Amino acid sequence: MPRIFTATPASELRAELGETPRLDPRTGEVIWTDITAGKVHFGAVREDRIEWLRSFDVGGMSGPVTPLPDAGAGWIMAREQELVHVAQDGSLESLATPEAGRNTGFNDGAADHRGNLWVGSMGRDGLLGAGRLWRIDLRGNATMAMDGIGISNGLDFTSDGGTAYYVDTVTRTLERLELSPDGTIAARHCLVEFLPGEGDPDGLAMDDEGCIWVAMWDGWAVRRYSPGGELLAVVQVPVARPTAVCFVDELLLITTCGAWLPEGWEQEQPDAGRMFSARVGVSGAPARPYRGQLQITVPPEDIS
Repeated sequence: MPRIFTATPASELRAELGETPRLDPRTGEVIWTDITAGKVHFGAVREDRIEWLRSFDVGGMSGPVTPLPDAGAGWIMAREQELVHVAQDGSLESLATPEAGRNTGFNDGAADHRGNLWVGSMGRDGLLGAGRLWRIDLRGNATMAMDGIGISNGLDFTSDGGTAYYVDTVTRTLERLELSPDGTIAARHCLVEFLPGEGDPDGLAMDDEGCIWVAMWDGWAVRRYSPGGELLAVVQVPVARPTAVCFVDELLLITTCGAWLPEGWEQEQPDAGRMFSARVGVSGAPARPYRGQLQITVPPEDIS
């Protein structure tokens, strides 16, 4: 039987659509976004809670924020259809627009162990199959790694760089991706196919034992799976729509959705949109930095 944990509210801040939490290894601060409000939040870890420190308004739908290696260098962020540099003061500089001219927007992503950045998109206005997964290497070259995606969501990598775990929410699957030495995707395998009523897989993070924690939208839970797909643990969350997870040592942080809830749910879930936490007895690593150049090149043939 899977182990059962219970999450409790960890932050007073309530997001419309809280997402992509990260622990910045340079500062020890937690970063998370409110996608539809176009905000990036920063907080300090205080035992099992997150104390809000500051926020940036990024003027558009805010995707994942990835630290750069050096202290004070800021972050690289996927916003709307473009990649931008976010400076320490919150000012933005456009770097590239891989999704230019498409009815899509960036949604989730992460850096791998070499420092390459992977970011995925999703179709808007109910457009399915328009999402793509991009890889930006250390020389700043952007390459489309996958296309035909519904909602590109959770993504994390093993420490040796040979495997990634990936969610396309529309297909309701958790996949294992085999990566070649050059960093390209060599093979895809369905690890878990979620059943009706279990919720939809959303963001994910790996722990230091190589297991995968998946936030379950409309599932009231976060689930832990072994690398072989066995359900090992469930974190019960008192709101319906957990969106993403990250670790601060053995503390699992969970962002949630606070808007667009079905009729009556807001009254039943007053904490929807807040961040939650749970002590789960296993640790996880902070966010890996993007170590590539900020002069990013998108091949013309990949722009439509």
